[in-house]
Amino acid sequence: MYDDHYNWSYNIGKKILESSKGDKDLLKRLIFNIRAEETPGRFLDKLSETLGEYSTNRNIGINLAINQDIYANKQAWFADRFYYLKSAILAGLLNALSYTPSSPTKTDSTEQEGKQS
Repeated sequence: MYDDHYNWSYNIGKKILESSKGDKDLLKRLIFNIRAEETPGRFLDKLSETLGEYSTNRNIGINLAINQDIYANKQAWFADRFYYLKSAILAGLLNALSYTPSSPTKTDSTEQEGKQS
């Protein structure tokens, strides 16, 4: 369960970085918005609010999907499980900060041209 949440948040972080051309401000803002929330409801609200803004704001326009498993199992968000889930999500986002979106190198583009010929 925790690894699914970690993988989802890491992929979301990578997608944010790729869509913003490596600018880490949006990802940092997401992390800063959700890390201070100490209750499950507020955490989920801030997470969905921020991701929703990134998806609907015309200036940002990143196509993001919220993992429905986060909301499906309400029992998972009580007691210490909440802190484990929150930690898994934050760890995925923080690790995504170190991700560098790859741009095609010259050798990659020449290889692709050779395949198309």
